[in-house]
Amino acid sequence: MNKCITILLTLFITNANAQWNSNTSVNTPVAIATKGQSNIHTVTDGAKGIIVTWEDNKNNTLTSTDIYAQRINTNGNAMWTTNGIVICNDAAMQKSVVITDAGNGSAIITWQDNRNGNSDIYAQKIDSSGNVLWANNGLAVVTKTTTQKNPKIITDNAGGAIIVWEDSVNLYYDIYAQRLNSAGVAQWPAGGVAICDAANLQLNPKIEIDALGGAIITWQDKRNGGDYDIFAQRVNANGVTQWTTNGIVVALELKTQHNPRIEPDGANGAYIAWEDKRSSIDYDIYAQHINSSGGATWASNGVLVCGATGNQSGTDLKFLGANIILAWKDNRSGSNQIFTQLLSNNGTAVMQGNGILLSNSIKSTNVNTVADGTGGAIITWQDSVGSNWNIEAQKINSVGTLLWNAGGIVVANAANNQINPAHVSDGAGGAIFAWEDNRTGIDYDLYAQRINSNGTLTSIENGSFVSSLKSLVYPNPITNKGIINVNNTESWNIKVYNLNGIVIENKNLITNYVINAEDYTNGIYTYKLLSTDGSKLLQGKFIINQ
Repeated sequence: MNKCITILLTLFITNANAQWNSNTSVNTPVAIATKGQSNIHTVTDGAKGIIVTWEDNKNNTLTSTDIYAQRINTNGNAMWTTNGIVICNDAAMQKSVVITDAGNGSAIITWQDNRNGNSDIYAQKIDSSGNVLWANNGLAVVTKTTTQKNPKIITDNAGGAIIVWEDSVNLYYDIYAQRLNSAGVAQWPAGGVAICDAANLQLNPKIEIDALGGAIITWQDKRNGGDYDIFAQRVNANGVTQWTTNGIVVALELKTQHNPRIEPDGANGAYIAWEDKRSSIDYDIYAQHINSSGGATWASNGVLVCGATGNQSGTDLKFLGANIILAWKDNRSGSNQIFTQLLSNNGTAVMQGNGILLSNSIKSTNVNTVADGTGGAIITWQDSVGSNWNIEAQKINSVGTLLWNAGGIVVANAANNQINPAHVSDGAGGAIFAWEDNRTGIDYDLYAQRINSNGTLTSIENGSFVSSLKSLVYPNPITNKGIINVNNTESWNIKVYNLNGIVIENKNLITNYVINAEDYTNGIYTYKLLSTDGSKLLQGKFIINQ
C-alpha cells in the first residue's frame, strides 16, 4: 500500500559516533587494516580537526605501497571512508608522502612514484569531503628518465602548492621545484626550476612559504667537495630565484652541517636550524635567521643553540611570534632524551644554556612541535621507559614555563609500540595527535587522540551534537521522489547507508536532498547529516516502497 506520510526526523543528541576517548590505551582509530600503515603526515582540516595521510601496504607486497588519507573532525569522527580514501593505488611503488593544507578544508598530497620505471613526483588534491580533485591516481609534477625523489610541499596560499625535490637530471642530485595552481596546472617550466644545480650533491630540501606566493628553500650542500654545508634560496610566485644563483650560505664551516629545518619569520624571511659537527667531536644544534633579501641577521654561520656533550639531532622548530622554539633529541646523559630552547628574535637564548629537559625517560626520539595559538607550543615525542614505545607530550608557554606534568603527559600507551607521532593545533590551545601503532602485535595501524589545553585527554565517547535544526523527509515511505529538507544557511554532508551499514551515497549539500526511488531497491535506509564544521549531526531513516 502506497502511503504519503510526513515524518519529523528524529534528532539524536547522544551516541553520535564521536570517537575521542580518555583512556590512553584506547584512543581513536584512523586506519586499521591488514598489513601495515606507515609514514604518516598531518595538517589541519581548517575546522579544528586533522587530515592524516600515509603509505599503506594492505593491497600490496612489502615492496609496494599505496597512498591513503583520512580526516578526523574536532569531535573525533572519521569523516571519510573507513580506513581512509585512496589517493593513489597504482600498481607501482608510491612512497615518501607529504601533505599541505590548501585552504577551505582541502589538502594537497605529493609523493615519489615508480609507475614509469623510475622515481618521479606525483600529486593529488582532495576537498573537505574526501573527493579527489585531480587526475585518478594523481597527476605528474615531474617525469624524467632520471630519478626525482624526497619531495617536500607547502601551500601557495591560493589553493595550490609549491613542491621541491631532489633531482638527478644532472647526474648528481640537485634541488628543483614546481608550483601547481588550484587546478593542478604547472605554473613554472616543465621539469621544474633549478633552485640549486651547483657541483656535487645537494640533498634533503626543506621548504616554507614566503607569504607572497613564493617560497624559501634550504638544503644540505656538498658543492665544496668535502663535508656538507647549509644553503638557502628564495623563489618568487613566478618561479624566479631571488637570491644569489645556487643559493646563499647559511652555514659554511669545517666538518658537516646537515639535516636543516626551516620556519617562516612572517616577514618573507626564515629561521633555519641544523645539526653541526664543527666542534669535530659530536653534533650540536645551530640556527640562523635569513631576512627577505637573503641576508643573515645573526652571527656568521649561525648561533649555537645547544653545545652539550654527546650528539644533538632530530631538531624541530616553530616561530611563535615573540620567540622561536626548538626541540631535539639529546644524548648528553649517555641516553636519548628530549630538550628544548627558546630563542628571541635576535637569536638570544631565553632559557638556561643548552636548553631544558622535557622527557624523563632514558629513551626518547622523533620530536615534533606545533604552535598552540597563544604564543606557546606543544611538543610531542616517542618515549619509552621499558621495552615498548609510547607517545608523550608537553606544553610550554611563551617565556619557557612547562605547563603540563613534569616529564610530559601520556598521549598513548597501548600494548607494544606507538611510534612516529605527528600533531596539529586543535584551535583551542590543545592539539590532535596521530601516530603509527602496533598494539595488535601484528603490524602497524594508525590511531589519533585529542589533548585539551590543560593537558587532559578529550573524551566525548557519548558526545552531544547540539542543534535546533529540524529536518523532514517527505513523503515517507517514498514511492517516486522524496526530499530531505536542510537548513540552507549551513553546509552539510550526507551519508546514506543500507541495512548492512554500507555507505551508498556520500555528498555535500547546498540545497535539499532529493531521493529518487528508482535508484534504490525497496527497503529501509538510514542516513546522517553532518555539518561541515563537525558540530551538528542529524540522523534518520526512510523507506523505499515502489
